[in-house]
Amino acid sequence: MSSLTQPHRCKTDRLLLKSAKQTVGMSAVLKFLTIIRKFLFKMVNKEFLIFFFFLALSGVFWLLMALNETYEKEVSVEMRMVNVPKNVVIVNELPSTARFTIRDKGFIMMGYLYGNILRPLTIDFNTYANAKREGSVSGADLQKQLYLQLYKSSKITAIKPEKIDFSYNFGQNKKVPAKLLGYVIPSNGYYMSRVKFDPDSVTVYASKKLLDSIKTAYTVRQHIANVTDTTSMMVSIRKIQGAKFVPSNIKMTLYPDVLTEESVEVPIEAVNMPDGYVLRTFPLKVKVKFVVGANKLKSMPKNIETKTLLPTGFKLVADYNNISNKEEKCKIYLRSVPNGIRNARPEVSEVDYLIEQR
Repeated sequence: MSSLTQPHRCKTDRLLLKSAKQTVGMSAVLKFLTIIRKFLFKMVNKEFLIFFFFLALSGVFWLLMALNETYEKEVSVEMRMVNVPKNVVIVNELPSTARFTIRDKGFIMMGYLYGNILRPLTIDFNTYANAKREGSVSGADLQKQLYLQLYKSSKITAIKPEKIDFSYNFGQNKKVPAKLLGYVIPSNGYYMSRVKFDPDSVTVYASKKLLDSIKTAYTVRQHIANVTDTTSMMVSIRKIQGAKFVPSNIKMTLYPDVLTEESVEVPIEAVNMPDGYVLRTFPLKVKVKFVVGANKLKSMPKNIETKTLLPTGFKLVADYNNISNKEEKCKIYLRSVPNGIRNARPEVSEVDYLIEQR
């Protein structure tokens, strides 16, 4: 026997009836929308697809006709000189590319222009160098090389330059250190502790007169900013007319370091004292504050027992020649600091003193 009362049963029946009516209504709406969609697809989309098909077909025909036409286009081809002895210096700069005007069908020209079909042309030093320390490569020789890469239907109608002349000498050589040209700016709170080159020197070949004037191999100008981590990169050696650097590219590594402020007690030394006199200062030592990189700080000498910094490399002086008898205090000067130390300054600039005769 059901536990629902008569009023509850009537309410439930009404809800079920209402839900059934809503379901029937929704079904009718969906069916109507489906009919509309099918009608529109048949009447509109079918015509659009037909139009699009014929449009694409006409575009393909137009493209085929256009590519079947004959064109003349200028194509740049890379050139390289090979088999150059290490001690040979090419005095004049050779062009890196040659420009050829080629005539052929459009679809073939597309391959030359965008298909990476053409390989670099090679100029063999041993073939073209003569006893006068000169060489000349004719445009005809370059055309012969290029024709080996072209389709038989292609014709070369022009070439620039028409001839390549070069001169050379057998330069003497020496090793010179590599140095950075430009600037490297570390981020805030850092400083550049070291710039390392690998190799750290290169061999330069040149005539004796030019060779004597070359002391350093500078990199191509660099502008590097916001360096926070150790960074390595390949850099080129700056070219000098009439000179040849081997290798011409080297590895440069930048070593930034985090800045930290430290201090060390440095004894005061008396300088320029007359014979028989002694200068005593009070205090004997003065604290010197400075800024240093964290890695550099680790390598600085320390007291084995206390682990405090030793004043190695710091020199704090009191100059007798700058002391006046009327002054109660003498000035002290920081004469030298270790490499890698920045913004070093003594905590005080004057101290009490006493001059004694031995």
